[in-house]
Amino acid sequence: MGILGFSFLKFDAERKSPSKASGNIEINHNVSIKNVTKTKLKVGTNENEVLKIEFEFMVLYTNGLGKISIVGDVIYSDTKEIINETIKSWDADKKLNKMVNEPVFKFVYNKAIIKALDISDSLNLPSPVPMPKINFSNDKKKA
Repeated sequence: MGILGFSFLKFDAERKSPSKASGNIEINHNVSIKNVTKTKLKVGTNENEVLKIEFEFMVLYTNGLGKISIVGDVIYSDTKEIINETIKSWDADKKLNKMVNEPVFKFVYNKAIIKALDISDSLNLPSPVPMPKINFSNDKKKA
């Protein structure tokens, strides 16, 4: 099955004074799952149980330069057995099973990193992902 829906719920971003940032700046980002619940989704005349997976995506700039936080949720559908197993696993140890974890993390990361790139540009923060480098060294100047 897979991801049926997705939404961003909150953006929180801050750029501190560049004078407070000194030395090399490292940029760290991660996705964390905050909550998983079972909910009903009605499509047409059918009503199915799905997972609502709440997440937070963080970009942290070292040396106090700034941070970006993005909160949202994903609606995930699968078999009844996998839905129940995922809820049981979440309630026991706050982890998603591998079958659900991998597609959800990849999807969230792809969506959130694009939004973080836009936010970082708006705040004049360094890009959270390396940008392509263009090399003009093969061009020869004409006299």
